[in-house]
Amino acid sequence: MTVSTASIVCITIAMIIGLSVPILMAIFLPKKTGGTRKAFWIGCLVMFLFALTLESYLHQYVHDTKLGETIWNNVFLFAIYGGLMAGLFEELGRYLAFHTVLRRERENDQNVLTYAAGHGGFEIIAVLFFTMLNNLTYATVMRHPEKMEQVYEHATAEQAEQIREVYEQLSVTPAWTYLLSIAERASGLMLQFGFTIFVWFSAKKGGKKKYLLPVAILLHAFTDGSVVLFNEFTKNAIATEIFVFLLAIGVDVLAWKLWKSEKTKEIKA
Repeated sequence: MTVSTASIVCITIAMIIGLSVPILMAIFLPKKTGGTRKAFWIGCLVMFLFALTLESYLHQYVHDTKLGETIWNNVFLFAIYGGLMAGLFEELGRYLAFHTVLRRERENDQNVLTYAAGHGGFEIIAVLFFTMLNNLTYATVMRHPEKMEQVYEHATAEQAEQIREVYEQLSVTPAWTYLLSIAERASGLMLQFGFTIFVWFSAKKGGKKKYLLPVAILLHAFTDGSVVLFNEFTKNAIATEIFVFLLAIGVDVLAWKLWKSEKTKEIKA
């Protein structure tokens, strides 16, 4: 088993983009929009704490229960559960941040953009950069048989089987699919901006728009769940990414209309 040079190039490109885009947003977006870097870093923190830590712990706990076994073996239940948990943890995390550490920043609506960039940017690093870094590490080892033997020698039987499965997957995955992951993260970032705008204005206006929080949760749950089902029944990566992109456009159109009607300050050119 080996990984083609084309795959390694595509993995490297995706990895570089997965790191450079969040860094560029952190540097230039606050200046461009007039938002604060504090909002950006709080967005990163909320993604890490609520989605990648607390939600992940819940999934691990549920997975080891009889309920979890039922959910993971039924694609419909998995879509509902996964979408709803993602919506609850991320949107409630945003709402809590806007009511506490970013309470003063709510006076400047440009902060919704820098926050969303941090929230989505950290997700890009976690999902795209580290995944591709892991893939590149395995792919590099696969091109040196002696290193592969050393890896197997120091692994348990269970670990060796898991490593073998990773090697096999990398060896048969077409190079272009790694570039497709860039498109997937672009759509994900678009969705993060849309969801953030809904929750932002739910936290503002003296509580007059609180209904926007459950709207954001349901939108998030519907988006994630429908993508799981669409992918399950089409088994086509390109079609799935087109579907995600269309969903992201729909959410952002709704968010943009809300932004135009509720914002208090203009975005700087």
